[in-house]
Amino acid sequence: MLCFACLLGADRIAADDFRVLPYLQNPAPEAMTILWFSDSDAPGSVEISPTPGQSSERVSTATLAESLAYPAWEVSTYFDGTPPPPPIQHRVRIDGLAPATEYHFRVQQGESAHEGIFTTAPARGTSDPIRLIFFADSETEPESTGKHTKWLRATDLQTPRTYPLDQTTGLANNLQIILERDPDLLGIAGDLVESGGEQRDWDEFWRHMTDVGGVNLAARVPLIAAPGNHEYYQGPRMAGYDQPGSERSISRWLSYFENPSNDDPSAEGRYYRLDYGPVTLICLDVSNGIPNRSAHDTNFFLLGDDESGGGHSPGFGEGSRQHAWLRRQLADSQRTSAFTFVFFHHVPYSVGPHGWPAGNGSGRDPQSGVPVRALTPMFHEFGVDALIAGHDEMWERSTLEGEEVLTDGRRRPHTLQVLDVGIAGDGLREPEPGLTNPHQQYLVHTDVPEVWSDGVLMSGGKHYGHLEIDVLPTEAGWQAILKPVHVFPFVDAQGNLQGFERRLYDDIIALGHVATAINESKTGDAGTHQLQLPYPNPFNDTVLVRFQLASLETVRIEIRDNRGALVRELLDRPLAGGLHTVEWNGRDGDGEAAASGIYLISMHAGATRETVEALLVR
Repeated sequence: MLCFACLLGADRIAADDFRVLPYLQNPAPEAMTILWFSDSDAPGSVEISPTPGQSSERVSTATLAESLAYPAWEVSTYFDGTPPPPPIQHRVRIDGLAPATEYHFRVQQGESAHEGIFTTAPARGTSDPIRLIFFADSETEPESTGKHTKWLRATDLQTPRTYPLDQTTGLANNLQIILERDPDLLGIAGDLVESGGEQRDWDEFWRHMTDVGGVNLAARVPLIAAPGNHEYYQGPRMAGYDQPGSERSISRWLSYFENPSNDDPSAEGRYYRLDYGPVTLICLDVSNGIPNRSAHDTNFFLLGDDESGGGHSPGFGEGSRQHAWLRRQLADSQRTSAFTFVFFHHVPYSVGPHGWPAGNGSGRDPQSGVPVRALTPMFHEFGVDALIAGHDEMWERSTLEGEEVLTDGRRRPHTLQVLDVGIAGDGLREPEPGLTNPHQQYLVHTDVPEVWSDGVLMSGGKHYGHLEIDVLPTEAGWQAILKPVHVFPFVDAQGNLQGFERRLYDDIIALGHVATAINESKTGDAGTHQLQLPYPNPFNDTVLVRFQLASLETVRIEIRDNRGALVRELLDRPLAGGLHTVEWNGRDGDGEAAASGIYLISMHAGATRETVEALLVR
């Protein structure tokens, strides 16, 4: 009989026989893959149960992961010539599961055990809400500890300043918030590690993902990822993007991730499609445009598919296998999915350093995202809802207007959302001088002013974070709410971190039959403080509380029940003038779920007192 401990305790079970703790891959309505790595080639086992006490056991397939050997320079520098041997990959694919169902599992490897809980994907045609989270550019490496990224002010690009948290702490806090939000799926739009060819950087990545405050996030939430340029990069101590070393680098990424098949033997796993409930997720590998060093190339240093001396990084332009595959997937997704999200690494529209056209020299970039714009007409044609990318490490949203061609040949206006979510825990960049993006709708660097009081940052500014997408059923079908999340650090005047909390940037997008920026629906005089109507209303899980400030003001937002009793205080701090959004998760100050009913949301800002109602329906 399988006896499961409480989940927090389970995550702390001894791990001496694991090189990488168990984690979830390739989710489906009826299946899930569990991977882990060990030193021993003895098979491990997985016990799985929908309820404690009723379990079945599966034995792992054990394979030597030769690609994960430490390179020679790491061996001599860090292991005195005797590194750990390449690990053994263990895989168990669990089939025959029920959709949208929670399962407990226990992995036994040697004398060590590890437990977790996962939920299978919802089936097509069901009305289960889902939550997706995406980020990019974690770029893990041991050297991130103690490294503080550049953090220039929008009002002063000349005075040097660094972010108060080091990169290791920034990513750890980001993952802690993600864990608390309990997403169904976590996606990474490239640049997971600093150097794909350095095994220590991968070790650091998995330390982060499998130990979030003592909890194995990756054993609860399936991970999906797109390859970025850093996954193809060997590292500064080796030959950069030269072949065959670059292929050795990306082989590490391929060893860690099990992705749905794309039927392309030379690029299997590098691009793929995953359906999750009403959503189709399409991952592309845009790390190498063809021909090399042309206006179509996203990496002048990398030789790839069909290039002399190249590796297998696939082309993505017209005529390539990936392009033809993408067209087939988008045509099918348009017919069968409520939303299509495409994620990859190189953001095509940006004011960051990779927003310059491809090339060398002033006003050019040899790792440009601009060549990916060649796919925009296809994204419009098939009604893709959003592109999720990174590379420029600055939260920026752009929109492009075009026409979707419906399956019956009719055309309708279409808006494509493009997001750079590359703020996981590495850079927090400023825009390039002289570079413009006419499609830009929101840029944190310029649109979120910092508010300071007595040497302490109270609100605003650039911070690490991620994109949260809630996909919710409605009477008319489905809606997707895209929320830019940042992790705000409480740092005292001496620079000491006192804590952190989840906050939203004020650029929330609702996708349905028509995409709208929620905050653009405001009414009233911009010269006054104003509390707007909550969204959505009624709500089941989360409601967005939106308000407008005419100027810098201390704001208090309270939730009260219909008798006037205080349920929770959401906010009490100074904020700059402009539009703001906070979120109520339907819980009281003690974290207990509030009952169904009408709730009063009040705003106190200077002399302004306003109240609106929201209906919570459990």
